[in-house]
Amino acid sequence: MNKFVLLVSGLLISSAAIAEESMITQADMPEEAQTQMYAAITEYNKCMMQNRLEYHQQGAKVATVADKTLQACEPHLTTLRDVLVANNVNEGITETMVATMRSRAARQLMAAVMQSMAGQAAAAANAAPSAQ
Repeated sequence: MNKFVLLVSGLLISSAAIAEESMITQADMPEEAQTQMYAAITEYNKCMMQNRLEYHQQGAKVATVADKTLQACEPHLTTLRDVLVANNVNEGITETMVATMRSRAARQLMAAVMQSMAGQAAAAANAAPSAQ
């Protein structure tokens, strides 16, 4: 009987601990907080687009430009995380949202870098025959 009571009380304590985890999503945040969240996302996306022209400059080291871009834009993801945490959004949702934003932007950035490198290689290849 004592083991049963201990087991049941242990389950109740575990359930209480699980219940303490926030079940709030970003859709449950107040409108002002959602506006802040969308502003952080928009600023992050704008930031990721700012250095695009640098990739196409002759002699630009695209990896350096890409790294600079990622580092310059990281504060916008910190702002996004801060808004979600301040509004008690579920930690898993918060971290997933930030990670998804980062990985999507990195994939798009990689595509832009590869396209730029291919364009530079094609331009160099086209310029070589005309020099002869």
